[in-house]
This record gives sequence, structure tokens and C-alpha cells, in this order.
Amino acid sequence: MEKELRHKIIYFQILFILLSCVSIAIFVWMLNRASSINKTNKIEYSWQNAVDIVPQPLLTQVLSSFSKTKLDKKSIKVLKIPLTGAGTLFIFDFRSSQLCGIGGCLYQVYHSEGKRFLEIIANPQLPSSQQLIKVENDSFEPLPCITFSQQTTMKYMVSRNKYCFETGRYVHFYETWTTIDQAGEQGENENN
Repeated sequence: MEKELRHKIIYFQILFILLSCVSIAIFVWMLNRASSINKTNKIEYSWQNAVDIVPQPLLTQVLSSFSKTKLDKKSIKVLKIPLTGAGTLFIFDFRSSQLCGIGGCLYQVYHSEGKRFLEIIANPQLPSSQQLIKVENDSFEPLPCITFSQQTTMKYMVSRNKYCFETGRYVHFYETWTTIDQAGEQGENENN
């Protein structure tokens, strides 16, 4: 009986060691996955003339939605964002006083296939060190997240509104408030 009890104890000790090793391996894998999810690639894009880079059928479609507004298509600027195997996103800045108001100007995000994913009013007046739009590619998502920075009523503070693709459209993901110093550089404090 003592021998049998010893065997059971040894069996449970070996089983405990194996389960501990497997648990540790899973825990380390989860930590690595979480840290890689938090790493995004912030890619800088430059505004280009829409007539030079937007496919003509898409540009015609976008302009037709403003049939009552006379837009100069040569003044429209676009951020072109290539997507891996999924076409291209175009962020339109119409640069028209007719599409601006007290809160800012109209910006639209279209897919190269013609679907409008986002329409937003944003004020392009920011400190020179701040970008109005940042595109963040997350390797786990088919479409990048888009962050719009905005001046706040507080002197050295900007808000950043992040939009991510979900169920066929871009949705507001979160907003952060970031301090900037007098020179316009981003400060250390960033709050959700």
C-alpha cells in the first residue's frame, strides 16, 4: 500500500510539473501576443492632388454627392492609403469654404471600390508640430485606424479621436487628450 501511495504521489508530482510548464508556456505566449498587438505602425502619408491619384469613376462619384455645391476638383487633396490585398483608402480634404463651418471642414474616407466608410468634420487649424490625420496600420486588422487631432479650448492641449474599422464602417474607438508644450511638441502626459 505504501508503494502504491508513493507511485500516486510521484505521478501527481510529474503531472503537476507538466501542467505548470504548459501553463507557463501559454502565459508567455499571451504576453508576447499582447505586446505585439499594442505595436502599430504609424505611417506618414502626404496630401496629393485628387485629380492625379484618384480613379476617375471614384472621383466622379464623390463629386456627384455634392451636386448643389460647386467644387473645384483641382483643389481637392487626398491621402492615398494602400491596403494589403484590399484595395486603397482615400481620405478627401475638399479645401472648400462651402464645406467648412465653425467646427471645421468636411473630410471623407472612401474605399477604392466606391464605398464611403467615414464622414467627419475636423478643424485643420493645429499647432505646426501636430498632424491633423495619422494612419495606424495594425497587422491584425484589414484596414488601418485613423486618428484625427484637434485643438481644444485649453491652450496647450490637443484631442486625438481614433476611428477603427468595424462591421463595414469606421467607428469612433476612443479619444485621448495630450498636452503639448509652448513650441507645439507633444508632452509626456497623455490621458484617456
